[in-house]
Amino acid sequence: MRTHRLILLLALVACKAKVPASSSSGYSEDLSVHRPQLTDLQTESPAELKVKEGYTPLSNHLKEELDSIAKISYERNKAGRRVDGYVIQVYSGTTRDEANEALTMVIEQFPELESKISYRQPNFRVRGGKFTDRLEANRIYNEVKASFPNALLIPERLVISYE
Repeated sequence: MRTHRLILLLALVACKAKVPASSSSGYSEDLSVHRPQLTDLQTESPAELKVKEGYTPLSNHLKEELDSIAKISYERNKAGRRVDGYVIQVYSGTTRDEANEALTMVIEQFPELESKISYRQPNFRVRGGKFTDRLEANRIYNEVKASFPNALLIPERLVISYE
């Protein structure tokens, strides 16, 4: 019985809530100058709200840059330069020589795939074909799979060239 009380006491002590560590690092900054002064909201429109003295609008803010990048990306995609499609990956590994050998074999056996090597650290990849139709991609993939058992059919955003 005594051991049960001792175990219960230890369990209660172990479950005691921990006190969070103090976060007083000595750093303080008054950012209230960037907040609009909210006075009488019923009589003033949001455009007429007054701001504190010393307020300077933020410039070169990260949000502005991200918005501009997103807008450029949206415009490029809207112009139809990219489309959802499929490619066949024949090789993926860290050895350049093996990637070159795989590329040579693919070009000899399947010249219509227009295969190429890409490098994304630390892997070399040999990919070929640009298919927008899943059925056609599967048909060619099954032919390639017979010669290259490690081949994969991968969904990818394809760049459309208007040449």
